[in-house]
Amino acid sequence: MTESLNLTEAATKAKTTAERDPTAVEVPAQNSPSGRELDWLQLGFWGLILLAVAAASVAIAWPGAGGTTAVVTLIAMAAGGLVALLWLARGAGQRIGLFPERGAAAAAIAAQSPRHGWIEALDEAVLVTERSGAPLAANTAYGELTGQILFSHPAGAGPASVDRLFSSSPGLGAPVYRLSKAAKAGTSRREILPPITLGAESWPAQFEISVSPLPRGKVLWRLRRIAGSEEATGAADVKSLYVEDAPMGFFAAKPDGTITYANGWLRELLGLPDSAKNIRIDDVMRPEFVKLLRRDRKSGAPGRADIMLRGNDGIEIPVHAITTWVGKGVEAHGRTIIISNAAAPAADDRMTALSASRPPRPDGDPMFDDAPFGALRLEGQSVEGAIITDANRSLMAITEGHAAPGGRFADLFNAEDGTDELAKSLLDAIDKPVALVLAGDETRHVNVFVTLDAQGRPSVAYVIDITEQKQLELRLAQGEKMQAIGQLAGGVAHDFNNVLQGIMLNTEKLMTRHPLGDPSFEHLKSIREFSVRAKDLVRMLLAYARQQTFKSEVLNVTDFMSEFSILLRQILDERVELDLKHGRDIPRIKVDKNQLETVIINLATNARDAMLSSGNGGKLTIRTSAVTAADAHAKGFGYVENGEYTLIEVEDNGHGMTKAVMDKIFQPFFTTKPAGVGTGLGLATVYGIIKQSGGYVCPISEVGKGTTFQLYLPALDAAAVADAEAEREEAEAAALAAAPRTTDYSGRGRILLVEDEDGVRGIAASLLESSGYDVEQAADGEEALEILEEEGEPFDLVISDVVMPGMDGPALIREAKEYLGDARIIFISGYAERDIAKQLDEDREVSFLPKPFTVRDLADRVKRELSLKKQMENDRAA
Repeated sequence: MTESLNLTEAATKAKTTAERDPTAVEVPAQNSPSGRELDWLQLGFWGLILLAVAAASVAIAWPGAGGTTAVVTLIAMAAGGLVALLWLARGAGQRIGLFPERGAAAAAIAAQSPRHGWIEALDEAVLVTERSGAPLAANTAYGELTGQILFSHPAGAGPASVDRLFSSSPGLGAPVYRLSKAAKAGTSRREILPPITLGAESWPAQFEISVSPLPRGKVLWRLRRIAGSEEATGAADVKSLYVEDAPMGFFAAKPDGTITYANGWLRELLGLPDSAKNIRIDDVMRPEFVKLLRRDRKSGAPGRADIMLRGNDGIEIPVHAITTWVGKGVEAHGRTIIISNAAAPAADDRMTALSASRPPRPDGDPMFDDAPFGALRLEGQSVEGAIITDANRSLMAITEGHAAPGGRFADLFNAEDGTDELAKSLLDAIDKPVALVLAGDETRHVNVFVTLDAQGRPSVAYVIDITEQKQLELRLAQGEKMQAIGQLAGGVAHDFNNVLQGIMLNTEKLMTRHPLGDPSFEHLKSIREFSVRAKDLVRMLLAYARQQTFKSEVLNVTDFMSEFSILLRQILDERVELDLKHGRDIPRIKVDKNQLETVIINLATNARDAMLSSGNGGKLTIRTSAVTAADAHAKGFGYVENGEYTLIEVEDNGHGMTKAVMDKIFQPFFTTKPAGVGTGLGLATVYGIIKQSGGYVCPISEVGKGTTFQLYLPALDAAAVADAEAEREEAEAAALAAAPRTTDYSGRGRILLVEDEDGVRGIAASLLESSGYDVEQAADGEEALEILEEEGEPFDLVISDVVMPGMDGPALIREAKEYLGDARIIFISGYAERDIAKQLDEDREVSFLPKPFTVRDLADRVKRELSLKKQMENDRAA
């Protein structure tokens, strides 16, 4: 009876376990007799039964002792026994464990034995699964293999599925997917997987996997190792995978050119010992051949080249090389197959098996496999629900392996606008390209094109990487936007300069009538000061619009920064540390010194404010160095034109900027500072000055780490420095020859003043007339030309605005050259000084006076020009 109870308990536990986890692998019970607990209910029941039997025996043995009571007791006991028997027979006894049900003994024995125990007799890794792929049982060999491939797999977590074992390698996705499909369909299939590596030591191995159906909807997976056995070869590296003794050359190399492995054929060809170390690619071939092997590194496509290998004896050997690069950055590595020219294949022979990320297929299509754009085969009833059945190498590269067979086609793309919008876009991609973004950490823009089969189901899709094109479009759009903003800023500055010109000249005239001591003097002085501030604001707008007047000179950046750092330290807060670092052999540059100072001050003050906003101060580092455009390209600034540059870096360790902020920092009036702090023109001014100087501003920022502004300024060679020095000497000589500045602004002479702004023209003429000059006024170029044609007496000086409706200033001078004689020319404009002399048809010197100017500026320039005219007349007379 005790054995029956134990069997019942075992059967009940087995049944409970099966109901709770039908895929669990049973483990033999480790119970011992000492570990069982007493069942008091069963002991009480059987004790009462024994007591009743004993009482009945006494009543039967001694009937006289009990009398009538004994008979009643026997009848009651018989009735109770019948009820108990019926109760037990109806199954209640079985439910409380009094009697084991039929087959309980067999179930208990099965519960204490492992399911599918026969798989332990097989000498290969074996897994039993449902057709859906859910694991049921695995043998010890499969568990050991799981530990070698999945380092993080818990020891007691049960067997892992086959697709989980090999999911980390995109090249294994296709065969595993085909095996899973066969298992689900209940058919047999066999696949040979491409080579992989196992364990921390990267043991090479290759497997043959087969699936076979079992009764009751189960599937048997068998994994047989066919290559890479350490016991068979005694090797623990890639040599064991047939490469070492291959009848062709093979070597692996890092991006820096270090050869990490060369097989026996190649070592013998080059005369290298087996123990050769620290061999580089450029040690065995010329630099031009090294470039040929690296040209397809970014695309990941196999590259072919005819090169010359140089052996130990210095003799070069012609060979054919096929190189494939995998990985990115420092993790990248190249694999090169070397074939002697005698054995080199024809140009149209495809060797996809040597470089593919998956094993060669007998039905392989070179136009699909080797296409320079992404291509994939689909299976399904709709585009959004289609499943990938195959993908070529290009697509695997641009999706970073996410296009493995078995995955959903729609999962390749970013669904930031929602899955419904993505499904609509994929539907639109039928027979026409649609722009989408690939899912992943790196933003990649692609054009997607889907074709349907004869039944209207998705068949093939093409994915073309247009990331570079998109970046060029964005840069072009950004450039056009900045140009438009610059034109707007320049136009506003020009019109505002005309307004300021009238305010400043009228204010100065009023100040002469209301001198110091007059009650109105202080108010007029305040108006003048505000006008000067507005003038500076307009100058910054012109700097952004790149329409500012520059006085370029040759600068030694090291000397300039050393001298300027003294002033810079006064601007910075004492909590900000300034660190100035100079590079060696810094080339000279040609810029406007004052404008470059403005650039450095604006960047330094922005950096100071960013660091002080945290309340702890920080460190401002300014570095100078000599670089080329390649250095800028390596940092992602591909728009920097080729050439040599002097680089000035302004780096802070403030709070940094987000990408959204960085996209707007060069726009006028954009600022992240509190209201009333700053104008929002600081970085716009920096951008305009550097661009007008022929350079580039490249910002680098990371939130929480700080910001660096890199200024690339064109470097001057020796010849350019010499030419610039000659120009400087000529300018200094011309300045010395000019009349010295004087405080006596009175004079005589006929002046023609041409200005389209009535307010500016009127006040300027009035001021000149008050200084003793005879002034004739014209509102535009046509009126000025009529005056010149009608006047018999020539003018000594013509003052003309550059930009006017109708005939502008330079056109007026060209048309009126026969009437001007020896008259001097002064151009005034709210725009920057242009090379106006090139717009004239004759060799005539012109002077430029930018608006807004003061009365003193105008009178001094007029005095100087008339003095130069008189000096030239005296020279001709002598």
